[in-house]
Amino acid sequence: MLNCSGELLVLERIHLPSTKLDVAFIVDTTGSMKDDIRAVKDSLFDIVDHITKRTRNLEIRFGVVSYRDHPPQDRTYVTRVADFDSRVKRVHKLISSLKPSEGGDTPEAVADGLHDAREKLSWEMDAYKVVLLVGDAPPHGRDYNTLSDDYFPDGCPAGHDPVNEVQEFRREFGSTVFIFVCGCNPLVETSFRKIASSVDGGQYYSLLEARELPEAILRILENVGDLIQGDRKVLAFYEANDGSFDMAEAASTLGMELRELKTSLSRLLELGRIARWPKGRPLSPASMGLEVELGRVPNNIVAGKAFNYSIRVKNPSQTVVAIRVIASLVTDEGVSEVTNERHDIGPKSNSVLELQLVPMTEAKGKASFRIEVLYGSRSIATDIVQTRIY
Repeated sequence: MLNCSGELLVLERIHLPSTKLDVAFIVDTTGSMKDDIRAVKDSLFDIVDHITKRTRNLEIRFGVVSYRDHPPQDRTYVTRVADFDSRVKRVHKLISSLKPSEGGDTPEAVADGLHDAREKLSWEMDAYKVVLLVGDAPPHGRDYNTLSDDYFPDGCPAGHDPVNEVQEFRREFGSTVFIFVCGCNPLVETSFRKIASSVDGGQYYSLLEARELPEAILRILENVGDLIQGDRKVLAFYEANDGSFDMAEAASTLGMELRELKTSLSRLLELGRIARWPKGRPLSPASMGLEVELGRVPNNIVAGKAFNYSIRVKNPSQTVVAIRVIASLVTDEGVSEVTNERHDIGPKSNSVLELQLVPMTEAKGKASFRIEVLYGSRSIATDIVQTRIY
């Protein structure tokens, strides 16, 4: 819904269902990650509390995929998967139970962690999805490192590839999944950036100290929360306009870039929040927040002589609005048109149109002066005034 100034009443008038958010931690649990894991454990309650208060009606679940390496480099496990859980205490206990252990060679099973997160976690299709990879060692393979101690220089022995896995996330879940990669060692800068940049919108965070990891997670979830709020605003606008509106004008009204609006609508489609792509039509004057104040017509009009007439138009939107002014005289001899002109009203403006109107008629005596302002085919202001022609 919109108020008279064009601002969205996002949640007050339209009931929006709670929003689901699935967050997957994909964490290197070799020995060098001990301090980083402890930092996340110590901050988890504060992070969840902050995010759920910041983004209302948020149902958040956490899943954890810990990874080490393939034997013979590590004989404990390659990956361990703990499925999504909304119980924060249980997730905290799970993270606390992660026991980093020294691996063998420097590279680790990064590709396997990503693969198992995609394949083995119970992602919900109607949830926003955050993939958060955290590690301090590069993946196996010459495409990702130049280390001499890589026991698997041809890549993951299971045949998985980190970039392919991230791209498969995007192919499977579309714009509802967000990829974040945190490198906790300068050694992974090149390989982890490559993984993050392999999909549109993927982001890389370079972290040099363990205490920076919780801060990065908080920023990431705040950014996703802001995006969710933006989608809620788009959804409210969509429902208020019955899914029919002009895309460019809607983007302007919402204060968004057109590409940003289209991405949001695509995401809402993929989440099942809207049933179809919007049908195009001009927005209503109320949606644009247009306000028109018509001027005063002289009591006496001289035929063939121009008189001044002013119209004030307030356009609070961020786009140029085209209006049409039509004026006519109705006398005993019929109707004569005085003006029929288009006027462009600039964005964020409160303009006064000063018109010179010339009544071209030979009739004398009583007459009705009719003026109408149109936006598209919609009448947004009309007035009929009784006057006299001399």
